[in-house]
Amino acid sequence: MSSRVQTIVIVICVILAAAFVSFQILRKPAGSVQETKTGSPQGPFTERARLAEFTKNGVAVTILLETDSSQQLLLRATFKPQNGFHLYSKDLDPKTTGGVGLPTRVDFAQSTGVSPIGPPITDVSPKRHDFDQPRISVDIYPDGPVTWRQAVRIDAVTNATAQLAISYMACKTDGVCLRPVDKYLVDIAFSQAK
Repeated sequence: MSSRVQTIVIVICVILAAAFVSFQILRKPAGSVQETKTGSPQGPFTERARLAEFTKNGVAVTILLETDSSQQLLLRATFKPQNGFHLYSKDLDPKTTGGVGLPTRVDFAQSTGVSPIGPPITDVSPKRHDFDQPRISVDIYPDGPVTWRQAVRIDAVTNATAQLAISYMACKTDGVCLRPVDKYLVDIAFSQAK
């Protein structure tokens, strides 16, 4: 073999070896578990425990613990307004809407042994709605139920608990609204979910 061919073979072998080493360093080891996910939860979803239920100001709320297809734990809240009513987007900022609407939210007021991971998601996308009086635009969900999900981590403690602050407001597009629910506190015990 000529020295030119030998040099080409050596260069190719070095490139392949570097690529192999890079692949081994960057790949996730088999069987490892990610502590924090950056992607959105993916169905199918499996219910693990029913944690709380209540109906207040025209909306039935059910709070559950579930897992997604990769076994990530999720806190789920399903909001079911009365027929013909909608809820406001979780991302609504009342300061920019002149106080019109209240975002659909589930916040951790307090917690022991449980913490949220990443941003929450909803199963439906909001749509822009224009009001004439006052002349503003707000993001609302379509009439009907909305399911909110938040990835969570539960530490290895015996009594993981959280106090959730639930907020929402049910309205009709003609301007008729039910009384808002602003930071309604719900105590959750995750011990039944293990």
